[in-house]
Amino acid sequence: MRKEKALINLLEHFVRLVAEEAGRNPEFSAKLDTLLSEVPEGGRPKKPRSRSPKREELPDIHAEFNSRGQTEFRLWLRDLPVPTLRALIRVHDLDAARRTSKWKDAEKLSAFIAEQTSARASRGSAFLSTKDEC
Repeated sequence: MRKEKALINLLEHFVRLVAEEAGRNPEFSAKLDTLLSEVPEGGRPKKPRSRSPKREELPDIHAEFNSRGQTEFRLWLRDLPVPTLRALIRVHDLDAARRTSKWKDAEKLSAFIAEQTSARASRGSAFLSTKDEC
């Protein structure tokens, strides 16, 4: 870390010295401008990030699961865009192990959400008894 700070300090002093000389010597300034004009100004072009929907914009998967049924719910999920599916997984904490973080297929993500939603909906149903059993 010390070597990096020393190098940064050295480069700052060097740039100040070059700027002072460019201010005093117009010929040096012109040479410096032609030299630096070949250097591209910006860094690498940034990829546009897909906008992840806000929490308020996300559909309620539990209400949709209850109203549509499992088969129709799976079909409905498959039509949602991948960023929305990822946001649903994150908001509802469906993937604690982060297995789905590298998945890109909307069908695979939607199947995962459907399985997890179904599992959560049926959680505890094994302990419910029917009237005939009592």
